[in-house]
Amino acid sequence: MKYIKPSFIEIKNDNFYEKVGLVAHNCYQVENNANAELFVTKLIGFGHLAMIEHYNYAYKIDSNLYQEVIQLNNRFIIACKDSLGNCYISFSLRPLLENSSNSTIVKLINILPSDVKKLFNAEKDDVSASLLSDDDLKKLEYPIYAKLKFVTLRIVTDRGVTHELVRHRIASYAQESTRYCNYSKNKFGNELTYIEPLDYQEHRLDYDKTFKFIEDEYMNMTNNLHMTPEMARSILPNKIKATIMITANIEEYEKIFELRCAKRAHPDMQEIMNPIKDYFIKEGYING
Repeated sequence: MKYIKPSFIEIKNDNFYEKVGLVAHNCYQVENNANAELFVTKLIGFGHLAMIEHYNYAYKIDSNLYQEVIQLNNRFIIACKDSLGNCYISFSLRPLLENSSNSTIVKLINILPSDVKKLFNAEKDDVSASLLSDDDLKKLEYPIYAKLKFVTLRIVTDRGVTHELVRHRIASYAQESTRYCNYSKNKFGNELTYIEPLDYQEHRLDYDKTFKFIEDEYMNMTNNLHMTPEMARSILPNKIKATIMITANIEEYEKIFELRCAKRAHPDMQEIMNPIKDYFIKEGYING
């Protein structure tokens, strides 16, 4: 067994297929992204659309299309106006894939970049809209920016923390699966990995004894008793390492920081969320 510290990185990838493939592979802890387009196309074919939520497009649109989008009342499509009356929307492909015959959705499909528009069989419908880059988003009024700007993080923490994180909505998640990840295999070093407890030095012998016992029993279940990982996982503790992808807009992250960086938040949650908040301030995503 081994202990590691919690950590995080931002996933900055502007390629739809590569980013969605990277996020989806996190569930199985593999890094094979050789043919990301084929892989993501298969995901869509299987109906695994949760992974598609991790890539978002932002557009400036005219008032007519804005009114149509408002009428959709779809939680995966964000629509807002700035103080000058300019209209904006942000969305992932999920609502488009789920409602591709809707006349308003068809208009959104037709403003997509060509590399993803080919996923649909929509009829041509000319619509006036401008795709917004990150630089464009930074120039918007902050309340609009906070709604339209999405950030994807890869967080390594424990399952106690991830159980709390996934309660936040609206956000999208892709978590390391203890159903499919067999920690008795070589790719995981034939061992269990734990997030080091904050009070480890004080209770080192107790933690080592308990976690080693769990590891031995897990290995016995999977190797000798031939139990599947999805059954053997029942003995894994909250401190087992978990890698989770989270995608949310800045507005939602501000709510997350308000709750999870507070003094009343669990110490394990504060240990990872305070550095993430500092990173967002450093990157200029939020104000200090």
